[in-house]
Amino acid sequence: MCNSFKLYAANGTVIPTFGFKILTLDLGLRRSFQFPFVIAKVDRAILGADFLTKFHLIIDMHNKKLIDGVTNLSIRSHIACVTSADSISTTDKKSRYANLLLQYPNLTKPNLLICNSKHNVKHYIATKGPPVFSRARQLDGNKLKLAKQEFKFMLENDIIRPSKSPWASPLHLVSKKDGSLRPCGDYRLLNAQTIPDRYPIPRIEDFHHILKQTKIFSKIDLFKAYFQIPISEDDKQKTAIITPFGLYEFNVMSFGLRNAPSTFQRFINEVFFGLDFVFAYLDDILVASSTEDEHSEHLKVVFSRLEQYGLRINLGKSVMGVNQLEFLGYMITPEGSKPLPEKVNVILNYRLPETIHELRSFLGLINFYRRYIKDAAKNQAVLHEYLKGTKKKDKSKISWTTEAKEKFEQCKKDLANATLLSFPNPDSPLALFTDASDYAVGSVLQQFEEDSWKPLAFFSKKLTNAQKGYSTYDRELLGIYLSIKQFKHILEGRQFTIYTDHKPLMFAFQQKNEKASPRQLRHLQYISEFSTDIRHIGGKENIVADSLSRIESISEIDYDKIADAQIENQDLNELRSKPSLHFKQYPLDSGKLLWCDISTTKIRPFIPQDFRMHIFQKFHSLAHPGVKSTVKQIASRFIWLNIRKDITQWAKSCIHCQKNKINRHTRAQIATYEEVDDRFSVIHIDILGPFPTSEGKTYCLTCIDRFTCWIEVIPLANVTAETVAREFYDHWISRFGMPYRVITDQGSQFRSELFKNIGVICGFKVCTTTAYHPQCNGKIERIHRTLKAAIRAHNSIKWTQTLSTVLLGLRSALRGDTNYTIAQMVYGQPIRLPGEFFEKPKSILDTDTFAKELQKQMELLKPLDTRRHPSQKIFVHKDLHTCTHVFIRIDRVRKSLEPPYDGPFPVVKRHDKYFTVTIKGNIYRQIKTSIFAVN
Repeated sequence: MCNSFKLYAANGTVIPTFGFKILTLDLGLRRSFQFPFVIAKVDRAILGADFLTKFHLIIDMHNKKLIDGVTNLSIRSHIACVTSADSISTTDKKSRYANLLLQYPNLTKPNLLICNSKHNVKHYIATKGPPVFSRARQLDGNKLKLAKQEFKFMLENDIIRPSKSPWASPLHLVSKKDGSLRPCGDYRLLNAQTIPDRYPIPRIEDFHHILKQTKIFSKIDLFKAYFQIPISEDDKQKTAIITPFGLYEFNVMSFGLRNAPSTFQRFINEVFFGLDFVFAYLDDILVASSTEDEHSEHLKVVFSRLEQYGLRINLGKSVMGVNQLEFLGYMITPEGSKPLPEKVNVILNYRLPETIHELRSFLGLINFYRRYIKDAAKNQAVLHEYLKGTKKKDKSKISWTTEAKEKFEQCKKDLANATLLSFPNPDSPLALFTDASDYAVGSVLQQFEEDSWKPLAFFSKKLTNAQKGYSTYDRELLGIYLSIKQFKHILEGRQFTIYTDHKPLMFAFQQKNEKASPRQLRHLQYISEFSTDIRHIGGKENIVADSLSRIESISEIDYDKIADAQIENQDLNELRSKPSLHFKQYPLDSGKLLWCDISTTKIRPFIPQDFRMHIFQKFHSLAHPGVKSTVKQIASRFIWLNIRKDITQWAKSCIHCQKNKINRHTRAQIATYEEVDDRFSVIHIDILGPFPTSEGKTYCLTCIDRFTCWIEVIPLANVTAETVAREFYDHWISRFGMPYRVITDQGSQFRSELFKNIGVICGFKVCTTTAYHPQCNGKIERIHRTLKAAIRAHNSIKWTQTLSTVLLGLRSALRGDTNYTIAQMVYGQPIRLPGEFFEKPKSILDTDTFAKELQKQMELLKPLDTRRHPSQKIFVHKDLHTCTHVFIRIDRVRKSLEPPYDGPFPVVKRHDKYFTVTIKGNIYRQIKTSIFAVN
């Protein structure tokens, strides 16, 4: 059936038609659809509204379904890969610009065939090293079907061709916003071997120079921009993609190739060379003119250049002859460039929030442009007061005050009058420093100027609960991926280096695909489109990125509440007035602003009073470092008044540190004994052993007189209190009488009630030494060493049989400090030894005379000065005299990781040499005191 008539495209151009034809379609909905279709010269058939209306068909764009309104059956669909000929032009066909387009019909009829290209520009891929290849990745049924459809389309349009290349990059399917898939190669290995093209990409803000005195603007988007540049014949094999259904290579420049932006920018600069009214940023073109007539002339020149080079226009994304338009994230107007108006309009028309949740949404929206707003925190302070202590989705009603309403309106006006920020210098080396913590990722984009790195922009993002579960490698990789997405408008086409403190990422582009997860492959593929130069930097050098990766959530620190508490904080105002500090507000994900000091190499948030102890505990509890280390660790990351004083006090008072750290022990002043002026008035006793059993004896009770050093050693079968008391009475008291004082250690035999009762009955006082301090009983401890050495020298197991001989030798040995023997000190004359030659006495003294002479000689004896102890510094902590609690050192053999101190215990009473403390409700006299704790 033929019926010729005219058919117009949306831009006003005539589409040739060739009549009608009735066709029957099977769409998979279990019924056929017969309908008369117009035969026209278009790339793809279109089922129009008349077809859908007649058969009651419904398109569900959200779920990507075609629903039969009659049977309620549905089929899954996807958004087709369409050309811009299927797009709708935003240009009015009656306007002068529509008529202008009619003069260049080829611009709006895209043809992807390479033979129609009218330029000689090609993309070259210079590589170093042998070909790289990978195995084909398996695809599920749906993705495999979609991939085959896209490859069929690209084959028909000569975008790709079958290949026999030794190179083979795996297929990578990128999800587009409309739900469709864009096939490209995972060129990580190829990009790693590609020599970079240093051709510069223009700065985004450079378009300002063409805006002076301009009022009319057009934005032109090129159709399939990369596909309009062919690849050098010798390099086509390097673009080969291996799929489950074959090996293909690109005829035209593909997405994901390392130097593709540089090649296209070089080409587009050639296209518009000499046109000062044109600014081209890759495939986005801005044309600015003073009048409409001038703009028409400018567009003629632009269209002529585009047609000359065989380029095509994507009318669906182009805008012609308007007073304002969006370009590269900005709104271009005759007055200059401003933030995009969509969010501004929403805010200007924003009604007064009724609930806390609505107010929080408003503040989040307005703070999207917080960097453009002067004194944002000051004007929002009153609004943030409503959020204090509320939950995220609090539906509580707000009781608005007049002041709060005025601030609400002021916030909207401030955003409407926002100003712009500056941008990077393309001539300076660029570097991206990234880091990831357990809770957030952060990065800083820096450029090298004047012999130092200077920051351009900062990025910090809190990790989701799922992302917190990633491995360290995956979190660090995610940090690079998100950072590049954040700074894409700056990094695209630029040569830059990525720095990370995670060394394995240096080899990310050399690993085999089989070892990487699908998520890792997606991230690495995206990163490789911008840079494959990943280098390692030590954590101590990566200061800014490390700080940014922790600023959002360090051990679950709530920075939103801290930001609220900072408002009208007097301490903060005092610190901000100091010239040595430099405070700046940093935005949080919630839209709130956090005051931080940036005068040092780290970003230091100001911490109000209520959060300081929490900050200290979170950081100090990591490893419980010393006072100085804790001060440096926290003071380098946070700031508040008297921060060092507070941290020092809290670190010293940390109970866990005092219990588990061996610090400087208490060294009390050594006590001195009263001078002894008589024999056998003060004696020292102790237990020695066990020894090898000899004649049923394994221990010795040693007794020594302090004045004369006379020693008695009494073999014992056991060391029970009864045995020790009996032997002491039989061998010492029976011979030398009752002493005035008996000094013992803290052995259970001497502390028993039996021994104490003997002392009471006999009339001597029992004194015990300090626990684990044998120096107090040094007189007998020293003789023990001599005694055991002498016994060993006899080389006899029967030590009890040699003991009498050893004692004879000790008592008759000449002492160097007195020039007398011990026996002389006791008997008044030396004792005779076996084998000694002696003569008979010249005269015989009567008993009275002998006694008087002996008493006279004994009175001449002087008490010996005690030997000076080794010099040791005395240390008694100043607070030990006033503290309410003390720790007691555990001097026994401890298990591994057992705290060396126990406590703290309340002090009941203080003495010169010991404290009386309460332990578990019982009162104990502890001789040894150690590090204190203030209660």
